[in-house]
Amino acid sequence: MKQSILRITLLSAALGLSAHAAPFMAVGDNAELFVTASAQLQADNNIYLDAANEKSDTIFSFTPGLDLVFGKGSVTKGNAYYREEFRRYSDNDNQDTELSNLGFNSSYNNGVTKADFNASYAQVAQNDNDIRATGALVRRKLTNLGAKLEFGFSEKTSLAAGISFAKTDYGPASFTDSDIWSLPIDLYYKASEKMDWSLGYRFRNSDLSGAGTDSTDHFFNVGARGEFTPKLVGQVRVGLTQRSFDIGGDDTQLGFDGNLTYAFSEKTSYRFNMSNDFGSSGTGDSVETFRIGFDATNKLSDQWSFTGGLSLNKSDYPTRTDDYWEGLLAISYDLNAVVNFGASYTYRNNGSNSAPAEFTNSVFTLGANIRY
Repeated sequence: MKQSILRITLLSAALGLSAHAAPFMAVGDNAELFVTASAQLQADNNIYLDAANEKSDTIFSFTPGLDLVFGKGSVTKGNAYYREEFRRYSDNDNQDTELSNLGFNSSYNNGVTKADFNASYAQVAQNDNDIRATGALVRRKLTNLGAKLEFGFSEKTSLAAGISFAKTDYGPASFTDSDIWSLPIDLYYKASEKMDWSLGYRFRNSDLSGAGTDSTDHFFNVGARGEFTPKLVGQVRVGLTQRSFDIGGDDTQLGFDGNLTYAFSEKTSYRFNMSNDFGSSGTGDSVETFRIGFDATNKLSDQWSFTGGLSLNKSDYPTRTDDYWEGLLAISYDLNAVVNFGASYTYRNNGSNSAPAEFTNSVFTLGANIRY
């Protein structure tokens, strides 16, 4: 029988606080520099997500950072950020670590042509439902690059094309590094002033190290984006996804992804997302994953807000099937435009037809954040 031990994790609320906070300093005419800091206290009942070796701990982390916001009043906007997390474990101090996180985002929109660019690098030391090690937190480095261009060539039609690159480098040699390239292209037709139909195709190539299963994916899809009702906005795509393996063979499934937001009132909104796609596991296997998630946000007052969410990931591996559930309850308090406090509870449950893959996890979170 698995023990269920309460795990308390004190997480910080989002680092980005009020957009109205005064900057630390102005940089030129249209850029502002903000200083950010986050302090968290975590109590975790299963830090390794291992049912056979549950270890609880209290974790403190401090994350100072800088955020440069530019493009105020311009068609080109964006930000660049850097954060360094100092994490300390009370009992398992061999897991103490420092983690860097930096990135850049920029967008351009002149009313006819839109362009987006993003780049990020993050160091991670964390186990999850796919990636776990016995008695250790799996370290990895994540690099992401992306660019997208959309331009209108008539009053009713526009064309969007992009490219993205995601690189994962693991510390332990037992895991499989990956380089994943994606090239989406979408043709949009304006059905109304507020909604577009789409016809799209996405090419994706997954190059894995060692004995990992290299593959090529093709996703042919139709969809829609925009304002479906006065309160419902988002984008949906549905189609056929085919995966071809470099070692031979292929697989085909229904592919879809959708993100919808419903503004129930001025203070309450609901978000719904769902997808079905191929992926690659941390050990190099091809995985089919169905995801569905729902969350609600309520602005209780000018200072208090509440968020609750529930999600399910159903993953089919070559040798097992996992049903991963995650629930979240969070509340935050804005002291002013600079300081924010937050508390949350997260519950995780991974059920599987392979007993070693199963686990439960409970996390309570308290945090304080500054953006100035």
